[in-house]
Amino acid sequence: MATFMVADADGKRTLEAEQLATFAHYTQGVQYRFVVTKLPHEHVGSVTHRASGSKVCSLTVNGMLAALNDAKVAGEAELTKLIARHGEARVASVLRAAEA
Repeated sequence: MATFMVADADGKRTLEAEQLATFAHYTQGVQYRFVVTKLPHEHVGSVTHRASGSKVCSLTVNGMLAALNDAKVAGEAELTKLIARHGEARVASVLRAAEA
């Protein structure tokens, strides 16, 4: 089982999570890397920004079922929904700030 350190509420990487998958996504022409992680108290998991360790969005049970329990596919789908909901410019801005 691979692990990945994720950020806590203070933004410090102190929480150890199980790494389920990794993937990259282009937003406004820039590649960002993500890790699908699962903390011990989480039922499904989350999409985590690789550079900062910050949670980007949560996976859903229905999303995992639709992806046939493929964490990478489910993570990509949830990230795509997040971008559609909030806009590509806003998501890219937040990701750039997290990497700074």
